[in-house]
Amino acid sequence: MEDSRRSSPILVLLTIGLFVGGGLYFAQHYKIAGLDQIQIKPKDEPAPTPSPETDLDDVFFVNSLDTADKSPTTFSSYAKPAGFIARQTVPPRNLKPIVIASWALSGFGPTKFADDQTRSRVIRILRKFDVIALQQITAAERDLVPRLTDAMNEGNGAKFDFVMGDPTGPVAQSEQLAILFNQNRVRIDRSQTYTVADPQNQMTYDPLVAWFRAAEPPEQVAWTFSMVNVRVNLARAPAEVALLPGVMSSVRLDGRGEDDVVMAGLFQADDTYLMKRVMGNGVAAAVQSLPTDIFGRHQTSNLLVDRNRTNEFIGRGGPFDFLRKDNLSLSEAEAISSHLPVTGEFTVWEGGI
Repeated sequence: MEDSRRSSPILVLLTIGLFVGGGLYFAQHYKIAGLDQIQIKPKDEPAPTPSPETDLDDVFFVNSLDTADKSPTTFSSYAKPAGFIARQTVPPRNLKPIVIASWALSGFGPTKFADDQTRSRVIRILRKFDVIALQQITAAERDLVPRLTDAMNEGNGAKFDFVMGDPTGPVAQSEQLAILFNQNRVRIDRSQTYTVADPQNQMTYDPLVAWFRAAEPPEQVAWTFSMVNVRVNLARAPAEVALLPGVMSSVRLDGRGEDDVVMAGLFQADDTYLMKRVMGNGVAAAVQSLPTDIFGRHQTSNLLVDRNRTNEFIGRGGPFDFLRKDNLSLSEAEAISSHLPVTGEFTVWEGGI
């Protein structure tokens, strides 16, 4: 009986062989799938087709905030287009034009500033513009322009600032040129502010130059421009006006690479004279065939741009007649200035896009 209980060596070897052979066959023809519910599938079963809900976050960048259309725009996560700006960061295309102005203030000094009514009227007019070139500011008090700018910012949340040239002109009648600007509309690079060199004193008053960029669009597409503030001496008008093309050219070629130049100022000449005899047909004037003094007699102030380079000028401009808009008498208007501000409108987008 003891011999009958013992397993036959042949039977043991046969059993081991069956287990080994079955394991090898299973490993060659099947795979185990799933974690929670184990499934055995043939190895030659085709891979499942990805469903529309497949997660592609690590393959594509999706601009999920873009609501311009219902289908999202996708960009390769490793190769975004150069200079790409997500649409949600671009301001609306209907931004207001930049209003640039020039105003000769007829000897604006401490007396006018001290008069409450005159000061408040000047401030109310200046606030209407985004960038303003000012001429005929007396240089007796160097803090006059800073005080004027502070007064413009009082009580209404405005953010005006200024740049100002050194006193220029005859010692007994020196003046200051200044440019005021609304920081909500434009940015300035103060390192690019300078006066035009005039070693031979061909112009009585040295032109003031400043560089600006529209504040609201992204930097890559914002309009940039140089502004030249010019004050021509009436007693030397023909000779000084003849120098204006050279002034505009020197600013454009000053090494900064800025081709858009807005020349603003008291030119002591009308647009017909400036275009036909001085600047040529390639220059556009914001004021055409209209007087720029409160008496309606003469055109002496203007804004000039190169029509072949400055496509941002949208063609609207002219004198701002504060006398009639505020229903002032001639004496009230003359207490402010005998000159009207002149304006031109420019798009905020580089190239006029």
